[in-house]
Amino acid sequence: MARPRPRAPPVTRATLPLRFRSIGSYATPPKSTAPLRPWIAPPVGRATLAEHTKCGFERPAFSAVGLAFRPGPHIISVMKKTMLLLLTLWGTAIGVEQADYYVATDGADTQPGTLEKPFASIGRAQQAVRERVEKGLSGPLTVLIRGGRYELSEPLRFGPQDTGPGQHCITYTAAAGESVRICGGTIMGDWKRDQDNLWSCPAPASEGGNRPVRQLYADGRRLNRGVFPAEGLLRITKASSDARTIEFDRDLAGDLVGTGAEVVIIHNWSIARGIIAGVEGRSITSATPLGWVGHHWTCPAPGKPAFIENAPGSLGKAGQWRFDAKTRRVVYRAADEQAPATMQFVVPRLEQLVVIRGTAERAVSNLCFRGLTFEHAAWNLPQRGYAGIQAGYNGTKNEPGDELEYAMPVAVELAHARDCVFEQCRFLRIGASAVGLGVATFRNRLVGCEIGDVGGNGVHIGLPDGPIRTLDQDWSNPAEVPTGNEVSNCYVHHCAQENFGCVGVYAAFTEDTRIIHNHVAHMPYTGVSVGFRWDPSPSSQKNCLVEYNHIHDCMIRLADGGGIYTLGYQPGTILRGNHIHDIHRSEYAHGGAPNNGIFFDEGSLGFLVEGNVIHGTSGEAIRFNQNRPEGHVWRGNSFDSAPGAAGFPKDSAAHAGIEPLYESFFQSADNSR
Repeated sequence: MARPRPRAPPVTRATLPLRFRSIGSYATPPKSTAPLRPWIAPPVGRATLAEHTKCGFERPAFSAVGLAFRPGPHIISVMKKTMLLLLTLWGTAIGVEQADYYVATDGADTQPGTLEKPFASIGRAQQAVRERVEKGLSGPLTVLIRGGRYELSEPLRFGPQDTGPGQHCITYTAAAGESVRICGGTIMGDWKRDQDNLWSCPAPASEGGNRPVRQLYADGRRLNRGVFPAEGLLRITKASSDARTIEFDRDLAGDLVGTGAEVVIIHNWSIARGIIAGVEGRSITSATPLGWVGHHWTCPAPGKPAFIENAPGSLGKAGQWRFDAKTRRVVYRAADEQAPATMQFVVPRLEQLVVIRGTAERAVSNLCFRGLTFEHAAWNLPQRGYAGIQAGYNGTKNEPGDELEYAMPVAVELAHARDCVFEQCRFLRIGASAVGLGVATFRNRLVGCEIGDVGGNGVHIGLPDGPIRTLDQDWSNPAEVPTGNEVSNCYVHHCAQENFGCVGVYAAFTEDTRIIHNHVAHMPYTGVSVGFRWDPSPSSQKNCLVEYNHIHDCMIRLADGGGIYTLGYQPGTILRGNHIHDIHRSEYAHGGAPNNGIFFDEGSLGFLVEGNVIHGTSGEAIRFNQNRPEGHVWRGNSFDSAPGAAGFPKDSAAHAGIEPLYESFFQSADNSR
């Protein structure tokens, strides 16, 4: 998608072989299902469920009459439920508060970390764990964290010295029935009324100095910055070749220079952001390029929509805010009779919350995080600005040589890590991307987690270890390829809230990745994206399983994507049993390319596409660009048959999404944030 190549016309129903054509019609998509509620840790004793399954569930083999067999998914589901019930009852019988170390907000780091005298910080508990590991640890170890808010002064960093011994996990878990929030933000106070319903407060210092405030949350809700124009969008009438000077179709209000005002350009499948450095009539000049220069589709052009954030005088609606760069104060427009002093405002300060990084010689392994919420991570606009290319990658020039491309930072990062698990955790209110699995990450798992209100990608598997020279750059060493990682039974929603071209779950240059039984919804662009090479040449991307996901309400803002998006040759990759619907087309989407259920983009080859249920898409259920249906294997899919229509595979549709065991965790939890 990102290369400046001519595009082949999309394959239509009429040109597809009979087995690919739509059956039935679907005029009115059903309303979206209600969002799942957050999870709070159930009562489990000293040995967590993850401990009894080597940091997560495995599918055991059984033997009957001398013949080995593996149970199917329904049997596994029953086994999981039975195991959870037995372990919960056992944990209750021995006492739910048993652990090796305890942390509580009313504790002290000078105390021994017992139940009666807990530590105050997770960092102090980590230090105690390291001392135990250094002395020789022969079994599992648990750190139990009591409910409350734990504000970080720096990211939690885990290295090889934090590794669990043998097959045993070191587990950091929330106390039973309690909500543990690990925060990278600062609570604001001292609000003063300026005039009418406008209030202001001094901005707290940020990581790395006095950076602008770019995200603000009130009582757990992301607040929108003030925007110009208040209604509708600007349209570009002229753009310079360096993508910095842009002329719009209307006059611009007020003095924008030096105020921190930020222009946002909406491209086809990406956006660009830059600080306004000059204004003349209807034209602005950005401090940085507002496109990937040299590539037509990701550069400013006449007709493309735009808007300006954080401009003076832009707070026309209650709940909007702006950062005044001249006074370093946050200005908020309250609703009538609303007092900011009665609300909790949080400014994210840290870009990263957790870093799990080993070395090529010694990986981090066997860490388990259970029932924890990671929240309020910042995203600071880079000095180069943000010229989006695709899926959070950004750069300045589409030229070979010294130009670099960058992935978005991630709040929780794993590198040289294996057999680590995040189980029933939440990643919320994140400025950039939420979770990244990078170099030499093996068999790590996100299970039963909620990932929502994220500025970039929800999960990025294949995160590069620094800037890259070309977008399709593979790992130089085969031993570095992320392998066997899993995202399962997760609720991934409202990602790409700041950079609309990001996706829910992304995997590229990985092997044996499993993206299964997730609920992916409410995305400005694509839901699940696999592969990142624009031709059928071999790469490390292979054997990916995208199975039984419920994907809906995607492509809300941008164009040229779908519920699932693919690139390149991916032998052994399977798209199976996914239920995809409500794939939209915004009136502001630029360009003529449609939005689809599954979009097989350039070079896509070697997929098994089986048992998928797709309906309610603004474009064709399936689209091909520079590849053909004959390059894939097709079995038993249902395209465009409406729910309620004769032949609609309702059982297949119902099987997609979060499995009952994990769904009950979300639905039984308290809905408070």
